[in-house]
Amino acid sequence: MFSSAKLALRSAAKTAAFLALGNGPWLRNRLDAVRRSGANVILNLHRVAADDGSDYRPLDPGLFDELLAFVKREFAVVTISQLAERASKPKLVLSFDDGYRDFATTAAPILKKHGLKANHNIIPNCVETGLPPLNVMAQDFVGKAPKDLVARLRVEGFSAPRDARFGQRLSNHLKFRSQAEQDSIAEELVPQFFAWDGFAPTPMMNLEEVRSVADHELGAHSYKHSSMEFETEGYLDDDVRRCATFFDRELGRPMNIYAFPNGSCAPGQAERVLAQGVDHVLLVGERFDKSGAIHTRFTFDARSPSEVRLKAVGGLAPL
Repeated sequence: MFSSAKLALRSAAKTAAFLALGNGPWLRNRLDAVRRSGANVILNLHRVAADDGSDYRPLDPGLFDELLAFVKREFAVVTISQLAERASKPKLVLSFDDGYRDFATTAAPILKKHGLKANHNIIPNCVETGLPPLNVMAQDFVGKAPKDLVARLRVEGFSAPRDARFGQRLSNHLKFRSQAEQDSIAEELVPQFFAWDGFAPTPMMNLEEVRSVADHELGAHSYKHSSMEFETEGYLDDDVRRCATFFDRELGRPMNIYAFPNGSCAPGQAERVLAQGVDHVLLVGERFDKSGAIHTRFTFDARSPSEVRLKAVGGLAPL
């Protein structure tokens, strides 16, 4: 367990590193290197909103605005389907996952202000139920509930100190298992969340809100946010079909982009999705994208303008 002094020292060191690398000559040299490499930058974002207390912290809207101003100046900001097109600048994609309501209420207006489009990969089951994935709901509870309720939270097979990292540890425990296991845990865990009258899970876009942002590029993020490395080939095939049916029935468009949740993709699974007629598969990978049909993305989060700029150029990832 980290002491408060060690955490403070680590935070100060990170701040100093972001200031040094997210400004001046290093940043300009990095941009030149990205341009010479011909690689694409795909940033994987999730929430853009004011801090609401959840342990799953959103990106501040002001920093998102800073990000858009920076990437609009330094990159050709495109969608996934436009990556094969020629551009005079390095190409960058703003790729959102999950389908949180704050995309419609907060992120989309800022994107419109800058004249930019994003890729957004929604979870049909979350659109239908209005509830976020189980691991996100858990982080909502851990961040927002009174400490005595968090201390009493019980999850079969899981034990961890109720410290600053408890929410992330619980999230990992929940999401890195099969969907059947997650559903079984949810039956016992979700009633504990809602036993607290003040519980308010992160809101998701409903169907009308998804349709309202359909001028952006939409893809699927699996039907239930499943970690596919723990699932069978048959489960994956059925998941892709269910997503395609949802897109056809509810959105009137083909489902041609499929983003694997939780960075969870076993060997051969991406190719299996492409074989079902999907045009693009999105992974995470934390590395630059070389285009083609299977794309790698950088997880994006930031707490300062310097960190925004550094992470927008792929951080320290090799080119």
